Amino acid sequence: MNPVKTILKAMAIAVVSAAMAFFVGNFLGIAVIGIYGAVKHITPDYTIAYRIVGLSVAGVVFVTMFIGAIVYDFKQVK
Repeated sequence: MNPVKTILKAMAIAVVSAAMAFFVGNFLGIAVIGIYGAVKHITPDYTIAYRIVGLSVAGVVFVTMFIGAIVYDFKQVK
């Protein structure tokens, strides 16, 4: 087992997963905010989707996938 290879592989998996989660979170956040604005007849602030939804989801997914990939790699060593 090479710890540098394990960490780099876990980092790559975490970054790719976080990027996908960021875009999916933004899409869903914008859709929900748009529906809310249409129902309330207001012009919503769409930056909330980027600041709150997208970044939060991406951060949680990054940490989860990084830890999960390292645990998975260590379990493969047995």
